[in-house]
Amino acid sequence: MGTDWRPRGARGLISLGHLLVGGAALVLAGVLIVAGRAPNAELEGVLLGLGLLLALVAMSFTCTAIVVLRRAHDGGVGWLSLTLSIVELVVGAAMAAALAVAVQGYGAFEPWRSPLLLPSALLIALGLAGLGVEILAHRPETH
Repeated sequence: MGTDWRPRGARGLISLGHLLVGGAALVLAGVLIVAGRAPNAELEGVLLGLGLLLALVAMSFTCTAIVVLRRAHDGGVGWLSLTLSIVELVVGAAMAAALAVAVQGYGAFEPWRSPLLLPSALLIALGLAGLGVEILAHRPETH
């Protein structure tokens, strides 16, 4: 009974993190779309297509995050939050793999030089925290 407040309070914080990730993805999609439509863009078809695809995925992620945030204290949408956490964990791991590949091209092991370091670390941390909160919330009570 003393630990009941932790999952609920943490759920709200994790849900807010999901919403921030969705918002950041929407901003990135907007940047890709604008960069792809620039008159001097060399990769206009690639950037525009990726931007539109990311916008579609980011919009669905953000809408799901809004639903999770609105119902964070009810406890009825734990599987949605779990799904968002898994998506964040997978994307963070993919970005970490891209970071590892990029670091090899530097000539020396200097991962702090890559702009992928902070976003991948934050996505992995949020994904793991979300998984931990949902596991704690759904563990059987032993009394």
